Amino acid sequence: MSGTVVGAAEVLDRGNRLLGRIPLRAEMSTLVDIPHGEQCLVHGWSPYLSVQPLVVTGGRTERAVLFARRANEVSAGREESRRTTNGWVRLWGREPDGRWTMRDPSGMATDGDATVATPLGGPAVLQVGGGRRRPVCTLVPEGSLFTLRPAERQPQGQVEVRPLADSGFTLLEALRLGEWGWAAVVERVWWDDPAVRGAPLFDLAVAYLACRRGDLNRAGRWREEIGDRHETGPAWIDVLAVEAWLARRRGERQHLTGVLARLADAGSAPLVAEGLDLLAAELARPPLDLRAPEPGEGLRRLLAPYLRASLPSSLSSFTAAHPQEPELRPPMRARPSASLPFLVEGDASALRIQWRALSGSPSGGGDYAPVASMAPLPRQPGLMSSEPDELREWLIVEDEDPMVLWRLSRRLLDEGVAAGVSLVPGRNAIAVALPGLRVGSVAALLAGLLRKGGVRRLGLSVGGARRELDVTDAAEAEGILAVLLREGHRSEP
Repeated sequence: MSGTVVGAAEVLDRGNRLLGRIPLRAEMSTLVDIPHGEQCLVHGWSPYLSVQPLVVTGGRTERAVLFARRANEVSAGREESRRTTNGWVRLWGREPDGRWTMRDPSGMATDGDATVATPLGGPAVLQVGGGRRRPVCTLVPEGSLFTLRPAERQPQGQVEVRPLADSGFTLLEALRLGEWGWAAVVERVWWDDPAVRGAPLFDLAVAYLACRRGDLNRAGRWREEIGDRHETGPAWIDVLAVEAWLARRRGERQHLTGVLARLADAGSAPLVAEGLDLLAAELARPPLDLRAPEPGEGLRRLLAPYLRASLPSSLSSFTAAHPQEPELRPPMRARPSASLPFLVEGDASALRIQWRALSGSPSGGGDYAPVASMAPLPRQPGLMSSEPDELREWLIVEDEDPMVLWRLSRRLLDEGVAAGVSLVPGRNAIAVALPGLRVGSVAALLAGLLRKGGVRRLGLSVGGARRELDVTDAAEAEGILAVLLREGHRSEP
């Protein structure tokens, strides 16, 4: 859907200074300001597809347009993230009395083998199973499209149910994965544009982000402005969870007791997994004063089986043969009646960031000219000239992956272990200024990068001396770096 926030991106200049963060919105472009002639890295994050980074140079004007496009081609060396898998999926609906009953699956069939639709008429559960896979129930909003995606590389591993495209899911995934910077970009869209409000997942994601931050003012404002809209829909349990959180933080004990009782009587988990975590971690725990009544006791009994059977997901997902009976190891079974088969093909699609410079022509509002995406850095005075004396002033770090180098240089600067870092013209390398370099800290950072598997080895050079760093121990890395500095005729500062 046009305008859906499917991720976020940031623009960094050659010194790793942040020039701006912007949302990536489906079929929409975003104007950004960049210095004229500056070379920048544009990279981002999306829960739906891998975001391909781009190195760009500012065009003839100081503004450019950024937009996202799905690309089917595979980038060189990129490992395919999915494998073909199959199984069955069936639909459950919630009756007015709270019971879950199976629904006719024909209404959720779509043109895509791995895309299903949920009808209008209240909360729904999509249950996925098949093969050696234990059945998993996922709570979903009504009237939406969902895709089935293997969460693991094994064909018989868990299959995630996720919205086809939903700004709320984007924010929930950022929240679940601890991507706070990207989460703030997506959240800003909700507060700045009232037209995007009303979608259950986006509204709930903003509320839960406020709760996670402990922001009473923003959570209270959300409850006043939007909470009533979901009191009778599929998100009503989540609204109660936010209301209970507010009551507890404000010390409204009587109101809290009433809300917790309503939650216990609901007989179901929240729509969003963040709500389940919030209730379990803060609202259903025993009181510090053991002599006080325990309003959360009924809620704890309700949540216990959901917590034991829950799976990592932004939507509430749990193993269960029946939505009202979550269990850790439900029996595996052949395809049941009232279900549809599905097949998920291997998919190597990516989200490609495009960058176009504005033409600057007064009459050419829609006239765009692509910018060269890999233009080399202009040579700078004193940086990487051919004289050996100049080369000895820099530690050169090389790797075949430019993103590794950009992230490494950002950390070097952010952690204050280097006074200056720059890209090396025409090479997959960065130059780190030796004056002011904290050798021990740099060695520890490089060893940690290797230890975490972000890279197999790094090429290091000072002047005419070269070494390969492939050790994960900080002390060994510091010894190698010290030898390299001596061989490069540069004493350790």
